[in-house]
Amino acid sequence: VFGKPLSKMQNTEFKMADLRTEIDVAQAYVDQCVAAHNAGLLTSEDAAKAKLYTSELLCKMVDEGVQLHGGAGFMDEYPISRMYTDARITRIFAGSSEIMKLIIGRDLYSDKFVSFFE
Repeated sequence: VFGKPLSKMQNTEFKMADLRTEIDVAQAYVDQCVAAHNAGLLTSEDAAKAKLYTSELLCKMVDEGVQLHGGAGFMDEYPISRMYTDARITRIFAGSSEIMKLIIGRDLYSDKFVSFFE
């Protein structure tokens, strides 16, 4: 593109930097949830947050991948096309994103909710 690889374009670098940052943040939260689970302390709300965030992030990532591939992103010959199809189910199985939001939302209005600002 314009005489250089797509990966060397500033917009692509910015998108990839944003996605890498989100992956690292998600990994830190999932690691925290795994430690809580191993200690028997993982709450359903924290599990729902991890599932919601990571499944939404996966779909965002493959959507960006399809976008970067252009029309080829929809061709079955390219792995990104299959990744796009496979990723979509993660927002549905084991509790849809809407169910995860319901679990999280109910926790926010429960008696046990503790604000960061208290």
